[in-house]
Amino acid sequence: MNSNNRKSVYLILFLVCLQYIGLAQKKEVIMHSNVRSIKIYFDERIIDWHINSDIRPDILELYDPIEKKKKVKFVSDIDSATFEVKLNKPVYFSIVYKGDTAYSAISFSNLLPNKLSKADKIMALSLFWSETKYNFAFFDKLTFDWDSLYKVYIPMIEGTTNDIDFYEIMRNFAGSLQDGHSSVYTNKIAPYIDYIPMLVEYFNDSLYIVDTRENLVDIYPIGSKILEINGLPFNEYMDKYINPFVDSKYKPTQQVLAAARLFSARQLQDKITIKYLTPNQEIRTNTPPRNGEKTREKSKSVGKAPKRTFDPLEIKWVDDNIAVLALNSFWHYDGKLIPYFEKIKDTLYSADAIIIDMRNNGGGVTDVAWYFLQYIIQDSFFLNYAWQTRIHDAVRKANGNWAEEYKSYYEMNAYRTVPGDTIFIGDSIRKFSVPVVILISTMTVSAAEDFLVILYEREDRPLLIGQPSFGSTGSPLVFREWPDPNGYARVCTRRVLFPYSLKPLDKGIEPDIWVHYTFEEYMNGFDKEIDIATRELKKMIENRKEQENDK
Repeated sequence: MNSNNRKSVYLILFLVCLQYIGLAQKKEVIMHSNVRSIKIYFDERIIDWHINSDIRPDILELYDPIEKKKKVKFVSDIDSATFEVKLNKPVYFSIVYKGDTAYSAISFSNLLPNKLSKADKIMALSLFWSETKYNFAFFDKLTFDWDSLYKVYIPMIEGTTNDIDFYEIMRNFAGSLQDGHSSVYTNKIAPYIDYIPMLVEYFNDSLYIVDTRENLVDIYPIGSKILEINGLPFNEYMDKYINPFVDSKYKPTQQVLAAARLFSARQLQDKITIKYLTPNQEIRTNTPPRNGEKTREKSKSVGKAPKRTFDPLEIKWVDDNIAVLALNSFWHYDGKLIPYFEKIKDTLYSADAIIIDMRNNGGGVTDVAWYFLQYIIQDSFFLNYAWQTRIHDAVRKANGNWAEEYKSYYEMNAYRTVPGDTIFIGDSIRKFSVPVVILISTMTVSAAEDFLVILYEREDRPLLIGQPSFGSTGSPLVFREWPDPNGYARVCTRRVLFPYSLKPLDKGIEPDIWVHYTFEEYMNGFDKEIDIATRELKKMIENRKEQENDK
């Protein structure tokens, strides 16, 4: 073979290799999963991804104003796939979940998304305004004119230049209702926002830093007192920019929510400058970084982050044979919660007293609350909460323009009141016969408050210890695919009433024994509620013994 022929063969082989390499590069990655929720790792962040075969493709949108490429790793229970994604060059792949294929993609941009049209945004605003006007359960309690606020927000929504700004403004519009069951959500905003890695809490109406990261603690010492925020006295800033938009106007709940929202996730360019007094009495002014999620794996948290539990139900023991039954959720968990309790409940009957801990109960469904009430209420039945909802009648509204009897329809304040149903307790239920107390907090909400509403007016109810409950329950009207498949909104349509007095639940349920923490007690992790509950139960046990001896 002469040299020219040899060169030709080498050239053909080289081209064939390039062709195979190209085909290999273009071959779509297919990964598998036995679970719907999988993990995504990028920028040292970890986020949850729910496999969705209905959206084709279901796109993970990444954002960074500076970088040109990113490495992204998807991890399921049985598989993983790693991708290098370049700026403005989407990567396509598939996830097979239980035989169904979800066509997916990753896009990376230096620009904030702006996919919603002006018409989409105005339609979304108008839908939320309309549903609230006609169906919001507490419409008659608003201290401002809803139509006027809507008019103010129209140009604000029209002026948004990206989808993130739209959601932030809509969040404030919904937040103005200050109701825990009326809000807006989107599941596609996470890549474009981050939080400041710092937590603050109120103590005696002052705001203190209680948690930060190892790399920041020397600059922002634990126990520092916030004096100013963005040049304003801290309380003035909170009253102007935070408090009006959290999900409660009841002060105990509002303070907890406002403190959590101050440094919560927002756009990267949203800066917060604070002036603060350190424990060493040094006044400092700094702007903490908005990189909490991005640096979460690099730097550990120090201080006192809120206790969180993912167990819906727990049984623990404290001194003198007192059991602690932690009811952390009233969701069914695919029908598993109640059967699980049935298996472990017998140990509670050996206790001399029981503490029911509902401080972390974020709600669920009311029939689960009914189930647990059966063990506490000694009667053979109990009265469920009563409730109200808005009613509309076009003719009565028209007549309300001149007839006094229909004026409430004309003013859109007509309500239907439904008395509480009688719930019977089955003979098979073995009730708790020992003293019981219940722990509550501002995080006791929704169906957990249904539980408390049903109990509260009963003479034989357990003692309540802790802080007031959240002050929000009801039946939210959900409008999905608002304003696109990634978002939804909801408006509360039911006003829950106490079953006997028919008073509305319009603030938190107050405990019989209030528990207040000093900063030092909070940081030391001392559980005052358990301590107080234990002491109260010991008194009850002794009183019961004395009564039995007198017999």
